[in-house]
Formats: sequence, structure tokens, C-alpha cells
Amino acid sequence: MLAAVPRTPTDVRAAVERVLPLVADRADAMERKGRLDDDVVAALRDTGLNGLAVPAALGGLEAPVLDAVDIFERIAAVDGSTAWCSVISSGSNLFAGYIDEAAARTVFSDPDQGNATMFGPYGRLARGPDGARRLSGRWPFASNCLHSAWIGLGAFVEDDDGSPQPGPRVCFVAMDQVEVEDTWDVLGLCATGSHHVSVADVGFDLARSCSFADRAWPEGTLWRLPIYTALLPTLAAVPLGIARGALDEVHRQAREGRTARRGQLGDDPVAMAGLAAADTRLRAARAALREVVGEAHDRAARGEPVDRPLQARSFLACLHACDVGVEVTAEAHALGGGAAAYTASPLPRALRDVHTARQHLLFAPRHRVELGKVVAGLDVVYPPFVT
Repeated sequence: MLAAVPRTPTDVRAAVERVLPLVADRADAMERKGRLDDDVVAALRDTGLNGLAVPAALGGLEAPVLDAVDIFERIAAVDGSTAWCSVISSGSNLFAGYIDEAAARTVFSDPDQGNATMFGPYGRLARGPDGARRLSGRWPFASNCLHSAWIGLGAFVEDDDGSPQPGPRVCFVAMDQVEVEDTWDVLGLCATGSHHVSVADVGFDLARSCSFADRAWPEGTLWRLPIYTALLPTLAAVPLGIARGALDEVHRQAREGRTARRGQLGDDPVAMAGLAAADTRLRAARAALREVVGEAHDRAARGEPVDRPLQARSFLACLHACDVGVEVTAEAHALGGGAAAYTASPLPRALRDVHTARQHLLFAPRHRVELGKVVAGLDVVYPPFVT
């Protein structure tokens, strides 16, 4: 019998803590297999994690973004792949508030089911001979596709003359209509199963899609946030959490001692100074992210707009969190000594995972150019990130 689904973010957090020993026990094996174990996915489902971003009208929690950030950061401290899949699984369900409400009641009928999204507009929605819309395309990096019921895929809608309409849409397709190609042969985040997926001439109802400019149909605070202001901080929680887990491992070595030719870590003043600086940088990056996420939440709760400068600051805080997460994880690995050369250490996996996370398009350095213009007060937009 499944456990009763928790109904508050605090309950979800406590339930996730109870699952983390299982995640830790399976992390190495899941990395080798290239996917999460089914019982790990089931255990996380039972925590209520997948309902964090689902509208209350559909049985979800509509949890504040900060609560989700805390939960995903904690998972990432144990295993980056599990955290990454959890972010995608839960975050994809945010779109329940943006596609047509009637369609959402079908696609997201189970608030505890995890799903997937790949926003890259690599698909086309064209009219078939019968006049109905049909979706075709191939998408890379479809994280969590192995554990999803539905996947949201980016596509352009074509007019009858074949020309694309402005702006792509996220189109939700049942996974039994999607081909998963075994392409995820990588160095980090190996267990996310982020394969290529494709669909060929699948009939599609536009009610199961939305654009990034669409207005949400629920009325709660979460739905007053711009989509990326709600989604990106949860993704940034992963490198922050990976770095925290790596530092915690080095802290353990310093407390418990280690047998190595380098000597005891706690007796090395240079190492201890570096460890202190790394810990401080990580806490500062985390605090900066939490500050801007909290400010956005408070404005939305008061019914005030989350303006462009705040959207840009939120994105920049996420970029900074990722960069610091990478730097701190690398510092922890360096301090790990000879033991960090062995696969039995959690540090090499953390290093591979955090570097792979930074390769995500949303963490690309080029975003800073336009975001800097917005923060400086220039009258520019940067769709779909700053609108």
C-alpha cells in the first residue's frame, strides 16, 4: 500500500529526508546503469514532491519556490542525478497551470506523477491532409523521460502556407507516443537518462500546449510569477546542493582524519583556509539566490508585478549559484586528496555532475549580456526569460 501523500511542503521535505538513505545507497549503481532505479522513483513519488508545482485545483500544493529550492538542494547534496530528475519531474508539472484547464485535468490528472519537458523548439506542428494538427520533431536532452507519463516538447506552429507562427509552444505528448533513443553516453549526471526523443506525425490538440507568454489560469501566488522566475531557481538548486554535499564530505574528512601521505587535512593551514573560503562563498551564493526568490514571491503575494529588473536579478543569481557551485565542488575535490581519485569516493561523481549541469543552456554565460542591460535600467526585453 502506498503511503498517504503529504499535503504541505514541510511534510514533503520530511518525507524526502526519509528517502535520502535509499538514494545514497543506490547512487553509484544508478550512475553505472544510466537511469534512476524504479523503486527510487516510486519512493520519491510517494513524498509528494511531484505535486509541489501543481495547481491546488488539481490536487497539488502550489508550493512557494523557496520550499522547492530547499528540497531539491537537499537531494542534490546526496546525488546530482536524482536531484536533476526531481527538478524536471516536478517543474514540468508547473505547466498544468498554463495549458488549457480542461486539458490540464487530463494531462495532469495525477498530481503525484512526474513528467518531463524539453523547451528547445525542434518540432513543427503542421496541418495534415485531414486538416488536423500533427507534431513531428526530434529533441535532445530529454531528462527524466524514462520515468514520465507526459513530456512537453518545444515546437513552432505552422500556418497553412508552412510559415511558422511567432514564438514556440510547449506541447504535451503522452510518452507512449514518443520514441526514446539511447543516446545519453556522458561523463556526468549519468543517471538522468537525458536521451534524445522523437515523434513522427502525431495528431495533436493545441489545447495541450502553451507559450511562455500565456497567462496562467489559477490565481495563487505561484501563478503570478513569470515562468522562468519560478523554474530556474529550482534548477540552480542542483549545483548548489552538489557543492554542499562535496563540502560536507571534506568536512567529514577533516573531523574524522584520514590516512594519506598528505597528512591530516585538519593540520594543513592552507587547506583549512581554502575550505573556509569555499564554504563562505557557497553560503553567500545561496543567500543571494534565496533573497531574490523571496523578493519575487513577496511581490507576487501582494499582487505586485515581478518587473524586468527583478526577473533579470533572479536569472543572474541562478547563474552565479551555478558558477559558485562548480568552483566549490572543484575545490572540495582538490582537498579530497588521493581518496578522491577512487570511484568509491563521492567527490569524483559530484565533480562530473556539477560540470555537466553547468553545460545546460540556461546556465550559459552569454545570458549575462542582456541581463546586464536590464539590471542597468535599459528598456530592453529578453524573451522568454525577461518579459
